Amino acid sequence: MQLAALLARSLLRSAARPGPAQRGIVSGPPEQPVGPGESVVAFVVMFASCLGPAAWVLAHLEDYKKGE
Repeated sequence: MQLAALLARSLLRSAARPGPAQRGIVSGPPEQPVGPGESVVAFVVMFASCLGPAAWVLAHLEDYKKGE
């Protein structure tokens, strides 16, 4: 019982220590601003990856109905 309490206390000691949270986010302006071309490419890729599969299924809906 004593060993379990000692182990639990040593494991929880580092979690209970106060300190600054480690973050990878830095506030402020970006070092290299994103241009309009990069924004357009990003929006097109997001649009195609999200709505592309749904459009493909809807376009082939008749094939799915015949397959059953």
